[in-house]
Amino acid sequence: MLNNASSAHRESVMPLLASGRKKRWSYSSLFFSLFYFVPLVLSMPLPSSVWLLQLGGYGLFVAIYIRAINSPPQVLPYFLSFLLLLGYAVSFQNPGGAIIFGFVGFIIGYYYTLQKGIAFISLIALSLALLQLYIFKEQGWYLLAATINSVVLFGFGAMERKETEFQMKEAKHAESMKTLSAIAERERIGRDLHDVAGHALSSIALKAQLADKLLSKNELTLAQQEVKALATLSQSLLSDIRYAVSDIKHLSLSDEIAKNIALLEENGFETSFDVAKQLANTLTSMEESQLSLIIKELTTNTLRHSKGKSVSLILEYFETAIILKYFDYGRENAQLSVIEGNGLTGIRERANTIGAEVVFSTSPDCAFHCELILPHKLVSD
Repeated sequence: MLNNASSAHRESVMPLLASGRKKRWSYSSLFFSLFYFVPLVLSMPLPSSVWLLQLGGYGLFVAIYIRAINSPPQVLPYFLSFLLLLGYAVSFQNPGGAIIFGFVGFIIGYYYTLQKGIAFISLIALSLALLQLYIFKEQGWYLLAATINSVVLFGFGAMERKETEFQMKEAKHAESMKTLSAIAERERIGRDLHDVAGHALSSIALKAQLADKLLSKNELTLAQQEVKALATLSQSLLSDIRYAVSDIKHLSLSDEIAKNIALLEENGFETSFDVAKQLANTLTSMEESQLSLIIKELTTNTLRHSKGKSVSLILEYFETAIILKYFDYGRENAQLSVIEGNGLTGIRERANTIGAEVVFSTSPDCAFHCELILPHKLVSD
């Protein structure tokens, strides 16, 4: 009945029911399938053969259902067909088999469009009606239970599909905005570099040509002056480009903290961090990028040199300053003073670029402590 519907699944881009946030619900919903046994319990005593057959049917249902929610949409029609056939088969002895049609209804509601889903559910309801008329004449509640169960859960599946499609649309929109933002950023980078380098490179080219002419005329003193001017222009251009690039490379502070915390934990460190929420709307692009790089360098320093297994990071917000505190709890009295290598020197230089003060220290309780104070002005409305 559902094998001809494989084309519908080729069109579907829905995430698997056993993936992401849906995974827990998809598995926990099996708890409701225990209603399968209610009619059997109410009909006790029953022959052992009936119990063995029904237990086997239930086990088969669970196995096929788990395969169904973990399988790609292309093969889903086969599993749904098996579940329907199983539901019909077990219902000859146990009206509780109606629960299986509910699970089928939910899966159909989630993976199929509303129009096709309604068509499938209608076919299932029709088949149940025929069973009622010709086989289950003495069990008047079976058709009602099976039909209501499948239709209601089909509705839940359709709502879950709608919500998932909305989330996918939002994610796609966010990705599009991110792409547009990246394009705009590339264009801005091009303009900034053109403005920074264009005039300076023209001047360098002219002075280089002039120096060449002076050398050809053996006017060495004037040529040396032009060469010195070339060096000055080059240094100035290099400084301007570095400043522009440092502003362009905007790093997300929250992303950098999360990435470095994860890196520390992967290497066996116990971590704790406390970041003030006000920072999100306080830091400039330059400040956020430099703080991100400082935290990255602190993490690298810990991974290379720490003899401890515990790290703490605190970012506090005050009206006049932002304070970063980084603690590496290494062995007690690991060293009497902090020796500043290239990494710590780089941190100090980055702090200076944003007007921050940084202090490195050690104590019996903490092998390495970094405290950075970044002054800022409270912006009033």
